[in-house]
This record gives sequence, structure tokens and C-alpha cells, in this order.
Amino acid sequence: MPFPRRKVLLFTNSEHGQANVFLATSHALLQHGAEVHFASFPAIEASVKALSKDIRFHAVEGADMKTAYPREEVVKSGLEGKTPRFYSMPTVLRICLHTTMPWSGPEYVEIYRSVISILQEVVPDIIAIDPAFSPAITACRHMGERFLILAPNTIKDFAISYQPPGQVFWRFPCIASGLPFPLPWHYILLNIYYVILALAVCRWDKRHNEVKQYIRDHTGGEMIALDDLNQRPPPGVKYLVANLPEIEFPLGTIPPHIIPCGPIIRPAEPVSAVDADLSQWLSRGPTVYINLGTHAKTTEDTAVEIAKSLAMLLAQARETGEKMATLQILWKLARKDGYDDRRLREILGYEVDADIVRIVGWVAPEPTAVLEEKNVICAVHHGGANSFLEAVAAGLPHIVLPVWIDCFDFANRAELLGIGRWGNKTARPRCSAPELGPVFIDVLLGPDAASFRVKARELARACARDPGRMKAATTILAEI
Repeated sequence: MPFPRRKVLLFTNSEHGQANVFLATSHALLQHGAEVHFASFPAIEASVKALSKDIRFHAVEGADMKTAYPREEVVKSGLEGKTPRFYSMPTVLRICLHTTMPWSGPEYVEIYRSVISILQEVVPDIIAIDPAFSPAITACRHMGERFLILAPNTIKDFAISYQPPGQVFWRFPCIASGLPFPLPWHYILLNIYYVILALAVCRWDKRHNEVKQYIRDHTGGEMIALDDLNQRPPPGVKYLVANLPEIEFPLGTIPPHIIPCGPIIRPAEPVSAVDADLSQWLSRGPTVYINLGTHAKTTEDTAVEIAKSLAMLLAQARETGEKMATLQILWKLARKDGYDDRRLREILGYEVDADIVRIVGWVAPEPTAVLEEKNVICAVHHGGANSFLEAVAAGLPHIVLPVWIDCFDFANRAELLGIGRWGNKTARPRCSAPELGPVFIDVLLGPDAASFRVKARELARACARDPGRMKAATTILAEI
């Protein structure tokens, strides 16, 4: 049923981890004849214009999340590359809070005022906002605008406080803890401590409260940040999430303001239309695609451990004497501190020279296009929401190598759903070949490999029944 032409205004951060669901939903909104206005920081403008010339882009003034990210605080903490522990979790949780709301008071107010200028210019019929774009949520709430939350997040992220009493303490691992699910009994006391600590940090963090007070003093509005959306949802605001109950932890309650849409993914040009050489190479045989994201860059030591694990996998695959004997690896490697390939070539030199393993800094086609290639048989990723959901939608088994915050949850989901393995459960957030190598072999060659493939395809069919971008678009338009 076609909708009358209406103005939809989308506010999102410019980082693709947040913006991808807005790009996908923009595509669907255009198909429904909406007039789409896309407001974000200039870093995403080229991607918006590449999607469609019919989308009207509005540049938000001020520091984007990447610029405001508390890098100095993270470095000083000494926690990069370290496993979350009892003694380090207060700092981990504080950094999580500052990462999801990274702006200082003056930075926040500059963005807030820019948002209000865009609202006054566009005069939208309905607004959808990124849950991590706090200045836009605060401005829209203060101005009395009608809006929805459009999130790459999961149902659990927003529904955890609605679960039966006590489950947040004893059933679900605290965010950023790296604890497994189901939560073993001997971790329950530790998890209780972590959850209480997380609540305390959100309430009493000095920096967070100083920013809140600055915003009150300079705007008259009350700041609404991601932790507020989780714990104190604004009345009457719907949350559209890129998730389904079928690909979620078992939840006793999904509150009515949370609308599961499923993976919100935009169509991508096929690999053959973007990179003919890569398309031809992928056609040679079964391929593992490794893409650990761009924000959490891979250290040289971790890359070496992954390379050793791949050498174990390829040696085992060659012994099969079947189709898997032609297994190949596409590895998009974002290097931390700019090391060269010397140590990697000591391990995989033959495979690289024989073009069995490709280690590249950039892959031109969209990740979704690569995942949809028929010969790609496994996705190795860092557990980012988009990476996980794109692989689910493509029907692929996963190997997840999480490094921080909610990435651990997606590693747990892969194992819970029977579609893959957590590859660094012991070594997290680093990797260890003695742990990861057998995981590669198990997912791709072991006795459970067929089960991983079958379950992954079943979940992909569930996601395809009602594509997430279309459900998000129709829900937004129905709010007008």
C-alpha cells in the first residue's frame, strides 16, 4: 500500500556501525515515495550521495563521535588488548559510558544547536534517531518533536531491564564483561558485582554528570543518552531494532515499544560489478572471509596468531581430498601501528604466493556483497552488530573474535544459536593459535560443520521473510 509523500528526517552519527541502518532504511523509504532528509556529520555525506541523489543531506556542525572518542583516556587506562577483570571493570565500564557519549559540554551544545537549526529548516513529518546520537534525541525531546529510535542494537540491549526479576544479575552476562552465556553458577556473584557497578557508573560518573549539568545550564533541556534509553525510555517513543527473537538471547518479555525489524541491510552491487578480479578469484573455490572491522585494528601479535590458525586450517583442508582441499582465505586486515607482512609471510608465504590467501587492506565491494557470494562459506568477524547481522542474513556460519563492549554478546549468540563459535573465549580480547586453530577446523571441517551451515541457512530464511529495511521504513511512515 503506497504512502502519501511525507518528509522523513533521519539523524545519525557518521560512523558506519551506526549509520548503515539509516542508509538501508533511506533506500526503503525512497521506494515508498518518502522525501528523505539525512542529517549527520560530513564524514558520511559521500556514502549518502552514492546511495541516491534523491536524499537531501544536512551537515551537522561539531565534532563527530570518532573525533570526540576518548582516545587519551583509553590509552592512559592501559586496558587496550587486556581481558576484563574484577579490578579493571570499573575503568572498563567508565570508558564504555564515555565512548557511547563522548562529547564535552560545549561540544554537545554545538551539535544540539545545529540539530535544532536542521529541524527548523526541514520541518519533518516524522524523525528517526540513532540511539547513540544523544544531542539529537535531547534536542527533539526538548522541542516536542515526534520521533522514533532506529538502532543497529539488539532487542536485549533495550529489553534487559524488563526481564523477570533478578535475571539481569544471574542469567545474562554484564555488558563488556566477556562472560559466557548461559552464565555458569561460579560466575554469578562476579556478574552481580559487574551489573551493580555498571548501574553505579551510569548514575555517579563525574564527567557524565558534569556534561548533564552543562546541558541543563545552556539549553534548558535534560540530556537523554544511551544509558537513559536502556533504563528510562522516553514515554511513547518506539525503538526499531535490527534484530529478531529468532536471533536473540531467550527473553521472557519484549516490551511493546521495542519493534524487532530483523537485519536492516541495504542492497549492494555484486562483487562482479565492482571488482572483476576479486569476483573471478572467489569463483575458484570455497572461501573464508575475515573482516575484523576498522575501529579495533589488529595488532601484529594477534595477526600472527590468526595466521598460525589459518595455516592449521589449510593444512587440514588439503588432507580432505575433497572440495575443501581448494579452500582459500580473503583477509581484510586493518593493521594497528602499521607493521609489514614479514612475520605473516613466515607462516603463510607459500599460500600468499600461490594466491590461496589474500591479505588486503581494503575490499572495494560492500561486505554484504562479499558475504552473498556463493563460494563464501564462513564469516570471521569481531562481533560488531552489523557484521553479525550481515553474516546471519547471508546464511553463513560465524567465527567471532570480540574485543570489547557488546561484541562479546554476539560471540555468545553465535554459539547459543548453533551457527558458529567464539574463537578467542580464553584469550579474549587477543587471539591464541592453540585455541583459534581448532575452532577454525571445527566450524569448517569438523563433525558439527554441516549443522552450523544448516542452522545458519534456516536463520537467513527467517530474516528474509520480511526484510528489516522495509519493516523499518513502513513502521516509520505509519507513525505519521
